[in-house]
Amino acid sequence: MLHKIILSIFITLPIYASSVSVTIIKPYKRDIASTVTADGLVISKRKITITAKTSGIVHLKTSENSSVSRGDTIATVSNHVREQKLHYLLNKLNLQKKEIVSYKKKLQISHEKYKMGVGSKNSYLSEKIAYAQFKEIYETTLKEYKILLAERKNATIKAVQNGVLTNLIANNAYINYGAKIATLLDNNNLVKLFVDSSYALKIKKGMSVKLQSSYKNSSATIINILPKSSNNLVEVIAHSNEKLPLALHLTAQIELKHLEGILIPKEAIVLIDNHPAIYLIDDKNIAHVAFVEIQKDMLDKALIKNTLPKNAKIALKNAYMLHDDLRVSIK
Repeated sequence: MLHKIILSIFITLPIYASSVSVTIIKPYKRDIASTVTADGLVISKRKITITAKTSGIVHLKTSENSSVSRGDTIATVSNHVREQKLHYLLNKLNLQKKEIVSYKKKLQISHEKYKMGVGSKNSYLSEKIAYAQFKEIYETTLKEYKILLAERKNATIKAVQNGVLTNLIANNAYINYGAKIATLLDNNNLVKLFVDSSYALKIKKGMSVKLQSSYKNSSATIINILPKSSNNLVEVIAHSNEKLPLALHLTAQIELKHLEGILIPKEAIVLIDNHPAIYLIDDKNIAHVAFVEIQKDMLDKALIKNTLPKNAKIALKNAYMLHDDLRVSIK
C-alpha cells in the first residue's frame, strides 16, 4: 500500500538542497469508516414449495415469476374420473341410507317382540348383527366419498401468502397426489453478499452495509455469516431497510469500523527507508521528518494516525525534495 500513496520520488534530485520553497497545510481530524466492497444479490427470505393434494390435469391461472397475494388462485386441477366416482358414491350413499332406515326398523321390531316374549333371542341377535354390518358398509362408503370430496376441494390451489411464483409446472400436465406445482418466494427479501474470505473474521452481525444498484441506493444490516465459502468468497446475509426486487444485482460497502485520524493529501507523504513520513515545518522554517502510520489509503488522500503536535504545519508542495533540518521558504 505504501508505494501506492507516494506521488513521486525523484532520486536524481540533490538530497541535501540548501533551500526549498514549499507550501504548508494544517492537519484536521477526521472520522472515516473502514469499509470492504462486495458484490451482492437479492434473494428470497423463504421458499415455500406448493404441492397438490389431489390428482388430475393442472390448469394454471397465473404465469412464471408473477406476483400473487395470499388467497389468489394459482391453479385448478380437473379429474373427470373423480367426478364420476363422486356422483356414483353419492347415489350409493342415498340408497344405503334408505336401507339403513329399513334395517333399523326391523331391529326395533325384533327387539320389541323379544321383550314381549313373542320373538326369539336368536332372531333379535340376527337382526342386530345385520344392522351393524350394513352400517359398517355405509361408513366405508361415506369415508371414501369424503376423501374424494376433500380432493375436489383441494383442486383449487391457492397462494398461502404474498410472494413471487417460480418453477411452475407445465399447464395441462397430469399430476398425482403430492406433486410439486410451484415455488412461492417470500416478498420479504434478503441480500446475499459475497465477501473476500480474508475479511471473514472482521465481519460481525449488526454491521451496517450501504447498497448501490441500478434500482436504488439503500442500506442494510448484517444478520448472518454463513459457515461456508466458495471461490475464496464468504457468503454474508443482510437485511435491507427497504424493499428490493428479487434477483437484483448490487454492490455493497460493509462498514467494518470507524477510524479516527488526520486526513492529508498524498502529496505530503514521502518514503524514507521504506517507511511513510511527512515533514513538519517549525516556526523558524526548519523541516523536521516525522514518521506516520497510514490507517486508510484513498484516491488522493490518506488518513494517518493522529500523532502530530498541536498546530503542526505540514509541508505539501515539494515535500519530496526535503530532508531533516533543512531550512525552507514558505510560499
